[in-house]
Amino acid sequence: MLITHYCNAFNSVKVNRTVIACDPWVGAGDEIGWISYPLHKNGANVLKSIKPNFVYISHLHTDHLDPKTLSKINKNTKIIIKKFIDQRLKRKILKLGFYNIIECEAWKKYKLNKDISIGIVPQISSNMSGMPEQINYDVDTSIVIQSNISKEVFYNGVDNPLTVNSHKLVKKFITKHFNKKIAVAVLQDGGNGEYPQCFLNINRDKEKERIVNGALLATKGKLDIMKPEAYISPMPNMIMFGKYSKLQKYVPKPTFAQEEKILKNDKYKIHHIAGGGTLTKKNGKWVSKKTKSKFVFKKIFKKYSNKKYFYSNDFKNVSIQEIDKAFLQSHVNYIKKLNRLPIKTHWDVEFYIYRNLTINSKGKINFKNSKFLRKYAIKYNKSNGKLLKKNYSKLKCHLDSNLFYGLLIKKYTNWSQPLAGSLILYERKPNIFDPNIVFSLNYLSIF
Repeated sequence: MLITHYCNAFNSVKVNRTVIACDPWVGAGDEIGWISYPLHKNGANVLKSIKPNFVYISHLHTDHLDPKTLSKINKNTKIIIKKFIDQRLKRKILKLGFYNIIECEAWKKYKLNKDISIGIVPQISSNMSGMPEQINYDVDTSIVIQSNISKEVFYNGVDNPLTVNSHKLVKKFITKHFNKKIAVAVLQDGGNGEYPQCFLNINRDKEKERIVNGALLATKGKLDIMKPEAYISPMPNMIMFGKYSKLQKYVPKPTFAQEEKILKNDKYKIHHIAGGGTLTKKNGKWVSKKTKSKFVFKKIFKKYSNKKYFYSNDFKNVSIQEIDKAFLQSHVNYIKKLNRLPIKTHWDVEFYIYRNLTINSKGKINFKNSKFLRKYAIKYNKSNGKLLKKNYSKLKCHLDSNLFYGLLIKKYTNWSQPLAGSLILYERKPNIFDPNIVFSLNYLSIF
């Protein structure tokens, strides 16, 4: 088994002559404000050079399903996904021209050919903290890959938000259907998403430190359960680009030193092979080989700091009246859909819309240069008009008008990607994550 790690969740496993590539993405992501790192260009050529027999796509977010990276491989390539009730991922893949799609039931072993077997681990919770939610947004997966020759198992956790305890189920599944031992594991060991860098009313330095330490301790707990022989760190994995790139310093990604300090364990070795390095077993030990390519963070960061976002050239001349109309219809649909769900929390969401939202060197809104247009509000409370203070929170979202309009009319995939893709700035009170608010916004559209 030869494992190669490129960037983020993009890696490949080679057994004999069979190659399976996982979540191939290189470059600036569509519908997000992130660019892959250390690899950051020529994604289609990188994937083409791998010559994969199979491509696994964990979920529909564009840092995992990237049309640009997939564009040059043979359309006969077999694409592996989970069998979702929601068919959006499958429809997107079909639209790209791939028709040989293998839909796998969760928690089941599949023999792909004489070289490789796999199993799909579903999203069990919406967040790694195990916060309760009543909006079931099933989107993510992880994959188990086994060599049918050596019986070695590679567990690719991707960024599936599994709690520490959920990994007991994963370990049990692997032990029962694959092997008692996990040879190699890779987990997302840093904070993912928009917090704390995109939040305006908090101490971001302090929260960054808290998130990094919490994420690493959670990863340690997962590794204690999984007990792999080797661990591949996905760091570094991506960096912010565009006009919000000034927020990069607040992104909760651990340093290699922090990883080594918290995750160090005599039972496994941590391997840093991002950028195209490899890991294989020799004489009973897992041996890594780093890429010879050199990546300079400052140079890449500077190059992409002025890059425009995917929506920058859309709806430049959209009028306030058009936005009003789209929001009114979207709000009606939003309330109708949420009223069918057994939601137990309550909230207000305010959208502050700008013609061109900009930030200053301190990561705060530059109100002088940002042209504020209008505020839109949602009040969601099932108490017949009586404000319930318990389980109540308020979220303020600051974003560009063309992004807001594109989301309302469903020009773009969903709210989840820009929400977590660092394209919206926030204030919330109290500063407590309520998954219901975030996932509910996916229902805010005219359809």
